[in-house]
Amino acid sequence: MLNQSIRRATLALSASAAFLLSATALAQPDATPIPGQPVVRFDGQRVVTVTVTSMRELLAVMNIAESVWTHTPGVGPVDVQVTPAQLDAITQLGLAVQVKIPDLQALIDAESADIRARRAQRDLTWFQNYKTLAEINTYLGQLAAANLATVSSFTIGNTLLGKPVNGIRITGPDLPGNLKSARPQIMFNACQHAREWVGPMTVMYFADQLLAGYGTDQRITDILNNSEVIIIPVVNADGYDFTWTTNRLWRKNRRTNGDGSFGVDPNRNWSYQWGGEGASTNPSAEDYRGPSAFSEPETQNLRNFVLANPRMRASIDFHSYSQLILSPWGWTSALPPDATIFDQLNSDIRSAIASVNGLFYTAGPIYTTIYPASGGAVDWNYGAGSTPRKILAFTIELRDTGANGFTLPADQIIPTGQENLAGALSLSESIAFPVKFTFPDGLPANADTGTTTNFRVNVVASPGSTLSTGSAKVFARPGSTGAFTPATLTLISGTTYTATLPVSTCGSNVQFYLEAQTPAAATGRSPASAPTAFYTPPVQQTVVKYTDAAETSAGWTIGAAGDNASSGIWELAVPQATAAQPGADHSLAGTKCWITSAPAGASVGANDVDGGTTTLTSPTFDATTPAGFQPGDAYIEYWRWYSNDQGSAPNTDSMPIQISNNGGSTWTQLELVTDNANAWVNKRFKVSNFVAPTANMKLRFIARDLGSGSIVEAAVDDILATVVTCPCKPADFNCDGFVTGEDFDAYVDAFTAGSLAADFDGDGFVTGEDFDAFVVAFEIG
Repeated sequence: MLNQSIRRATLALSASAAFLLSATALAQPDATPIPGQPVVRFDGQRVVTVTVTSMRELLAVMNIAESVWTHTPGVGPVDVQVTPAQLDAITQLGLAVQVKIPDLQALIDAESADIRARRAQRDLTWFQNYKTLAEINTYLGQLAAANLATVSSFTIGNTLLGKPVNGIRITGPDLPGNLKSARPQIMFNACQHAREWVGPMTVMYFADQLLAGYGTDQRITDILNNSEVIIIPVVNADGYDFTWTTNRLWRKNRRTNGDGSFGVDPNRNWSYQWGGEGASTNPSAEDYRGPSAFSEPETQNLRNFVLANPRMRASIDFHSYSQLILSPWGWTSALPPDATIFDQLNSDIRSAIASVNGLFYTAGPIYTTIYPASGGAVDWNYGAGSTPRKILAFTIELRDTGANGFTLPADQIIPTGQENLAGALSLSESIAFPVKFTFPDGLPANADTGTTTNFRVNVVASPGSTLSTGSAKVFARPGSTGAFTPATLTLISGTTYTATLPVSTCGSNVQFYLEAQTPAAATGRSPASAPTAFYTPPVQQTVVKYTDAAETSAGWTIGAAGDNASSGIWELAVPQATAAQPGADHSLAGTKCWITSAPAGASVGANDVDGGTTTLTSPTFDATTPAGFQPGDAYIEYWRWYSNDQGSAPNTDSMPIQISNNGGSTWTQLELVTDNANAWVNKRFKVSNFVAPTANMKLRFIARDLGSGSIVEAAVDDILATVVTCPCKPADFNCDGFVTGEDFDAYVDAFTAGSLAADFDGDGFVTGEDFDAFVVAFEIG
């Protein structure tokens, strides 16, 4: 027989979906205990993943639960916060339940203890711990005071309880023909939702790094000399304070609703399509939209600020959690007029974020990527008629994907800031410059000697514009003198081109920059201040020391001490496509690769790695500089595939990739793979950054399933070891890269001893002709 909770949920199925989200614990009387120890407790509560198979089941679960944590409620897995009675009610519905956070209060207590412990450590940096509202405001003031030429402070208004909402503007000084007052603006704000603590820390990290990099980092300097960055860390100051003093999981502002409940959801209170799908009329609900659009001072403040800044061209509203990049619309599933622009920017931001720590954020429109959400800031900023112009507006949901949810550990602040700074810089470049240049394989670390050097470059006009046909060029010169010579880039496909650098002499350098125009006669360059600034890769020769296209097993070893995987063992085979593994190898020629069990099987998890680890070890290879060459830099390169974002516990496993320089006696980690690119990914590492290059190098790849329930698939192809160097100059007898008196003395010693090393002309005899030839070469240098 259904218990009372289930009857209540069943009766609620006929109610409007706007009433679905139940509140977290009702607000308690205001209190001022020590920050980091809220007084509302959640003893006995858990966060669980419930797998629902129909909308009826979803509605029932959402009505029973204390709070919905997931940012993707729909048919499938849904994260909810439950009391023991609520969990029992959900279980009686016959639904599959997996515990994600077994003791919510213990997690909050651990967070509080960690904050207190970190506060007691004097050697921690500002970003190694969460900060209160007062601490954030103090640091904003310190940044402004220390950077008078680039920072100005402002307050956008006060909250319902009278707290100021503070921010800073960051831009370079006025430049000839480039006044600060004319530069486009990009806004980064956070904490519309009070409990999402990593948001304020992330945008504060942006401010800190932008100011640290101005004048020293060319990319940051160029952005700030061509745009104004606006940082507003805490929009919902009352709510944020409340999470520190009273209720760690509070979401809304602190409006007294008059019915015993508190709070309006600021991100459902904006006027564009206010009151539509995905916003509740129930004052107790977490997504309560408020009595009217812009009823709250928090949303009024930010609206008025945006309207007062007509140069604003883009914004990101930071939230947590789920690792998502979200663009309009939230109120409808229809695509916005600028869907193509948003798709490109979403992709650019996603790639930039992934380039830092390997995490891939899911990107797409709010409505279809998370859920319907009307009355949001993103839709208002972009929405037709909301502002005098369209702002390219985004929401980013930060780490993680649910293991910690809103209580993300403090040691995740910096990596979250690092990866999202990369995304923020990518967006800023799209706004700051008429043309944006990016390099899919990175800028060339060196140019090849004796031949041209090709590299790929993506060239994209600023949002809403196009490139003039044939305007994308590379300007290059061998060495450091003479005029730059232009060469038109060769289109590969879409926005990707090939740039070609001229032939140059080994040991010298080549200098270059890129340029393109729009029909409006706006010129973009990379570096932005070219031709005053330019790129200068050294010219060197790449010597291949080891290459393996993974078509034969050729000395590779499967298995190592401690391996215990029951399935998904490494093998050399032609892969069969699944949702988690590739359907082809990477090589243009050939069909095989190393893969964790090639057959697709009956399901995505049929042949994945299960039950432990499986290790793949390379044969021994040489990474030393070959004879006749100057000491060079050794590199190891490979293509890999890794998937770990499916199953009952996605994103909970990882794959160590290790290198050894002593034949496998000891190992050093190259990388810990956690990303889920769903594609072949190229990685290249300088060997000496990890171990000294020797003739006894090995690689190993450790795919593993540690019992978490994730689907793990991995593959490896096209392994390459190279040394980047230059041939020794004729008179560089000791081949150290320099021609000095030591070379002359060493040659004389060899000549006197009659050593064949002194056979300078290579005729097999040591004669006076060799000595004379060496002297001539030595004089030339």
